[in-house]
Amino acid sequence: MRCSLFLIAWSAAAFARADFLLVPESATVAAGGRIEVTLFLPNDSAEERSFDLPARLTLRARGRSDAPVVVLEATEAQPAQVRLAPGAFHRARYAGTLPEGMVGEIVLEPVDFQGPPLAFSASAPEVSPSGESPPSAAAQATSAPQIPAPAAALDRDAARFASAFSPYEPNYFSAGSHGPTNARYQISFKFRFFNPETKTPFLEKIFLGYSQTSIWDLSSSSKPFRDSSYRPSLFFLDDTVSQWPFRRSKLGFQGGFEHESNGKDGTASRSINIAFVRPTLTFPLEGDYFISASPKIYNYLDKQENPDIAEYRGYVDLLVKIGETDGLQFASTLRKGTRSEAYSFQLDVSYPLKRPTFGNLGGYLHLQYFNGYGESLIDYNRRVLPQIRIGLMITR
Repeated sequence: MRCSLFLIAWSAAAFARADFLLVPESATVAAGGRIEVTLFLPNDSAEERSFDLPARLTLRARGRSDAPVVVLEATEAQPAQVRLAPGAFHRARYAGTLPEGMVGEIVLEPVDFQGPPLAFSASAPEVSPSGESPPSAAAQATSAPQIPAPAAALDRDAARFASAFSPYEPNYFSAGSHGPTNARYQISFKFRFFNPETKTPFLEKIFLGYSQTSIWDLSSSSKPFRDSSYRPSLFFLDDTVSQWPFRRSKLGFQGGFEHESNGKDGTASRSINIAFVRPTLTFPLEGDYFISASPKIYNYLDKQENPDIAEYRGYVDLLVKIGETDGLQFASTLRKGTRSEAYSFQLDVSYPLKRPTFGNLGGYLHLQYFNGYGESLIDYNRRVLPQIRIGLMITR
């Protein structure tokens, strides 16, 4: 149990700060025996990305520069590079021999590649009653596969569970003022119900989404939250329906249902239910630059608490992005209500902080500008002062 908790905690921490996750096939490995690992490579960004796959993994015990290296070779044919759609993941298996002197809870760190450490427990080699040593690593490799220990299965289940989560809308925290000082933050993720091995491809594209956007009043003495919007949703998402209308372009499609409310009661309560479709057309430009247009077209299924909301919000949210895949990006969202003067415009500018200049920080520098009606649900029919905020964007 202690070993399993050690592996789960270490794997979760490594997954949170690395591009991929290494999970041992067995919770305990015998020193001098065969070690097998699975590499889980997720694309947690909002764009399609390419990843290089190492042909071998070279690792060394943490804190011991004189320790022997552990070389793990790919156990099956694999491409040198994979291209993953947003929310997708790839896995590859590696195996090698653990040096005989390694015993205890081991943390192996990569030597010749950028990636997370590998944590597991190494036991001393068993000796049979006759005094004979256990089979060699080569003999173990050719023998019948062993049934993984329950702890190893638990580790793999945890990895599969984690790989089903991915960012949905941007995650950020930014503060500023035009009037009272305030902060605005958003938490957004989606969960894939069915894993990619399902025999029905349609099912693996069904997601449960959740987004929360809050405005925090920092100027008042009690620092209250002015309003929050909670948006659970259920939808179908295919990021690459076709390469239309040009060969290098990409057409994606999303459609489903969304509930939005501010969690209040009485006269302050606001809520809507909508059905929506969202095509997304992306055009590649020179180099790694791109431009995309993504209109979210919806119809109100229920708006009893705010029956005139369409006059201020309308029926379409138009999102346009332009920039470099791993560089500076601009994202603008425009809404136009049925009233002539009712509109809202939001501009989000982001720049990656994973640069030597910034100490290879995680996330993105975030600048946000908002002008118009309905920055929060409670203010859907009220125009607010233009807001300018700066902060940290975690995913975009």
